[in-house]
Amino acid sequence: MLGILRSLSITTSKPKPPLTMKGYAVRLVLTLLAWLILFGGFTFIVDPYHVSDWSEIPGVNERRTRAHADGYRVAVGHGLVETQAGTLLFGSSRSHDGFPRDIPDWPGGFENMAMGGTNAFEIANAAALAAENEHVDCAIIGLDLREFGDYPRADSTYWLTPLAGGSQLQSQIQTSLSLDAFARALQTVIDNVSGGSDVDWETAYAPENSRERFDTELAKRYRSYRGYVYDSERPEFVFRGIDALLARGIQVRVFIHPIHSRIEEARWRTGIDDIELQIRRDLVTLAAARSPAPSHSPCFPGEALEVWDFAGFSEVSQSAPPAQSGDPLNPWYYEPSHYRPVLGLSILDRLLGEETQAPLMPQQFGVRITTENIEEHWANVAARRAEWLANDAWANWATEQYDALDADPPGIEERPHVFLNRDDFNSLERRVSRIEAQGNENRGDHE
Repeated sequence: MLGILRSLSITTSKPKPPLTMKGYAVRLVLTLLAWLILFGGFTFIVDPYHVSDWSEIPGVNERRTRAHADGYRVAVGHGLVETQAGTLLFGSSRSHDGFPRDIPDWPGGFENMAMGGTNAFEIANAAALAAENEHVDCAIIGLDLREFGDYPRADSTYWLTPLAGGSQLQSQIQTSLSLDAFARALQTVIDNVSGGSDVDWETAYAPENSRERFDTELAKRYRSYRGYVYDSERPEFVFRGIDALLARGIQVRVFIHPIHSRIEEARWRTGIDDIELQIRRDLVTLAAARSPAPSHSPCFPGEALEVWDFAGFSEVSQSAPPAQSGDPLNPWYYEPSHYRPVLGLSILDRLLGEETQAPLMPQQFGVRITTENIEEHWANVAARRAEWLANDAWANWATEQYDALDADPPGIEERPHVFLNRDDFNSLERRVSRIEAQGNENRGDHE
């Protein structure tokens, strides 16, 4: 019996054989896989960019405090695939903040798909993605100087989204494994637990800050415009994305944002008013070069493609700044570069052909521009500017500020200058050509 116990003791105390290289590799892979699942699962469940409505956990992510951090690109990319709204709005933060998220009584549904800080590259690809959604009947695209400047062509999160051409599943996986998305998810949880938030973002349009924003925005924009460089290929890029919409019979309205006269004056004082005119010339020339078929379900009177200008020292853009206390506020603008939804809805009224009253007179607020009237239109803009400078008390104040900046100009912003390349054009061309080919096939089937 003793011998048996000794043999058992010897047997159980034998050392385990060392792991082979294959064993180490398997353990390493399994460990990494477990971490990826935990890492990605956390980001997916928290859903910091608010892509899905199902993941809403009280005290964890009920408040998506960082959903804005990427300019809503991730949410918009998925939204363009999933939406059933018939009319979509595109553009920058001016479109995002200047229009409602949706308009409940809009025929066929309306959804705001704007992205903060966007540009021609992202808008063109967003248009191409929207063209693949069978529910879309009309597209409204807000544009301004920034969309055509030589700024980086895309935000880093753009490449995680369906905007870049991948599927929703691929986007979900990439987003879940993104370090940036994980950081946003972690901050979202911390905010929900602690009651915190992105204070700077939430108070950007606070009434008590409104007058300060009206006054300080002048110097900020003046410096920015001094270094502005127009990339003349970007309008062409946007219109190639628009071609995808037109090929599917989607009606398109391109419009230029109505910024406040204080900021418009910064463009004239820095000498880029000629660029503004050239951009408009390029837009109407590109529009005139297209002869799209009639839209299948138009939302607006008129043609399948039109370009409208809501800028140009109109009466509403000359409205007085808010009081120092913020009461009363300017009823039309949050600050000189961003207008309120009441003005955005007035833009829609003009596009719909509805009557508008002062200070939104049709003769100056919302002018359809074409190759035939662009020069006359710009002469009218220059005349309104001259009248504003001569007769408006706040224009005198703005003139004093710009005179001081002219006398001691700030340094030009140091930044990289980025131009679109052949790969960008080729990538978009492949997407649009495929949609155009499908559109031709569908038309052939119905003939």
